[in-house]
Amino acid sequence: MFLFNFDNGDPNRPSFFEMLNQFQMMPSFKPALKYIFTVLSQRNPKLRYIVNYYDECFYSLLLLLEYHYLKYYEGSFSENFYNLKRIKSSKSSSVDGDTVFSLLKRLVVTPKSDHDQPELLTKSQILKKSFAMLRRNRAASAASLKEDHSIKDSDRAESLIYLVVIPYIKSKLDEYYKKESDPLMELGLYDEDNDDHERRVSNGTISDQIERERLELVELDQKLQLQHETRLKIYIRLKKLKLRYLLFKRLFGSSSILKKLKTIFLKVYPFVNAIYEALFFIYQLLYLYEYTNYYTPFFHLQSIQLKRLNHKDIESHRAAISNRRRDRINFVRDWYGAPFFVPLVSVLDSILDYSKYILPLSVFIFKSLEWWYSENRITAPTLPIPTPPTPAKRAPGGLEIPKDKKQCPLCSKERTNPTICGSGFVFCYPCIFGYVNEHSKCPITFLPTNKESLRKIYETV
Repeated sequence: MFLFNFDNGDPNRPSFFEMLNQFQMMPSFKPALKYIFTVLSQRNPKLRYIVNYYDECFYSLLLLLEYHYLKYYEGSFSENFYNLKRIKSSKSSSVDGDTVFSLLKRLVVTPKSDHDQPELLTKSQILKKSFAMLRRNRAASAASLKEDHSIKDSDRAESLIYLVVIPYIKSKLDEYYKKESDPLMELGLYDEDNDDHERRVSNGTISDQIERERLELVELDQKLQLQHETRLKIYIRLKKLKLRYLLFKRLFGSSSILKKLKTIFLKVYPFVNAIYEALFFIYQLLYLYEYTNYYTPFFHLQSIQLKRLNHKDIESHRAAISNRRRDRINFVRDWYGAPFFVPLVSVLDSILDYSKYILPLSVFIFKSLEWWYSENRITAPTLPIPTPPTPAKRAPGGLEIPKDKKQCPLCSKERTNPTICGSGFVFCYPCIFGYVNEHSKCPITFLPTNKESLRKIYETV
C-alpha cells in the first residue's frame, strides 16, 4: 500500500480541494452580494436598479476584476486568492497517468507464452524503480519550468469568455427555464391574453416602422443617384441593417413561433444542462485521481493548467504592481487637475489589487453586523410595559359594588356566563346585555358603552 503515497512528482500541482474551493468562490459571492443589495435597497430605493438588473451589474463587475487579475496576475480573481496561476500546458509536461499506475503497468507483465514468466521483483527493487520514476518526473517538471508557459493576450480573452460570458448566459437560461417551467405557468394561471395583445400591438408598430424605413430608403436611393457621397452610402447601409433587424423581429415576434421555440427549449434544456454538469463532474473526478491536469473542460479546450505560485512569482508580481502604479501616476501627473487624478488613480489601483481581501471581508462584516443587530432586537425589550390605568370610580347614583367578587351588581346573585364591561366591572351576560342595550352606559360608573364593547371571560375554579 506504500505505493499509493507517491504523487506525480510535481509539487506545484494544486490539490483537488484547492481547485474545488477556488472554483466555488465566485458562485458563492453572487447570492451573498445580491442579499446585501436587497437589504440596502429597502432603505435606499435608488439601489433597486441594481437588484432588478443584478446579473448584468454583477457580471460587469466580474469582467473588470477578471480582466485585471488575468492581465497582471496571470490568473482569475479566485485563483489568485488561493495563490494559483495559469500556464500553457505542453506535450512534454502532459500526464498520461500517475506514477502508481505507470509503475504497476511495468511491474505486471502478461506472459506471451507458457515459457515466458513475469519478472519477480523484491521490495528493495520496487523501491529503487519507484524512486527512479519519481526522479525522472521531477526532472521533467523542472525542465518544463525552464520553458515559457506564460499565457498570451489571446488566452486571456478566451479565459474571459469562459469566466464571465458563458456563466452569464447559463444563469439567464437557468432563470428563464425556472420561470417558464413554473407550475402556475403550466396550469395557465398567468394572463396570456394580455401578452398576446401586447405582441399584436408591438407587431403592428413594427410593421409601421418597416413601411417608413422602406419609403425612406427609396428616397435615399434617389438622392444617392444625384449625390455620390460616402456618408450617404454609410447611412443607407445602416438603414438597410435596421430594416433587416425589424423584419427579423416581426418574423420571430409572432406568438405561434415563440410558443414552438419555448416548447422545444423546455424539452431540450434539461438534457443539455445535465450533459454540461456531468462533463464538469467527470473532469473533476479525473483530476481527483490524477488522470488529467485539467480541472474543467474549459481548461482542456484552452490547454491551460493551474500551478501554485512560488516565491519568484510573488516577487515578480510585487515588482510589476509597483512599476504599474508608478507608470500610471507619472502618466496622470501631466493632466489638468493632476492633484485630483493622482490620488484617484492610486485608490482605484489599490481597490483592484486588494479586492480579493476587500470583497470577502465586506461580506463577512455585513453579515456580522446583521447578526449583531438582529440578536439585539430579539433580546432587548423595545418599549417598557405601560402601567395599567387606575380603576374607574363609582358614579353618584350608580349601583353599589358588591363585596362578594363572584356576585353580579345588577341581579345581586352569583354570576353566570361572566361578561366584562368597558369600565372593567364584571356582570352576568344577560343582565349587562339588557342594561347596555337600553341605557348605553355602565350601571356603576355611568361611562358610555355599547354592545360591541362587551367581552365574555372564562374564570378558573
